[in-house]
Amino acid sequence: MDPPPTFGRTWVIQCKHRRDGDRGSAVGTPDPQRVNGTARRLYGADIVLVVTNGRFSARCPPLATQLHMYLADRRTLATWASGTRPLWELLPRIPAPRSCHR
Repeated sequence: MDPPPTFGRTWVIQCKHRRDGDRGSAVGTPDPQRVNGTARRLYGADIVLVVTNGRFSARCPPLATQLHMYLADRRTLATWASGTRPLWELLPRIPAPRSCHR
């Protein structure tokens, strides 16, 4: 099976596992900051995403908005994994695809 088209976009995704899921420690702002810097500088990412099986601290969503990146917590991950909706439909404000020449 062929992967879905990326429409000329480069995605960088980092997963943060939490042993106790929602009940464990939240992913804090240092993780998205590091991922964003590395993803954009080293890989030229258009879309940067941090996924966790747990939750993010209250400071992460505003930071993600400011950095033009995305967060997917346990609930978003579960919806994505269910196969009912593709990830790009679950994330707000995905940038328009680049034009593709085939």
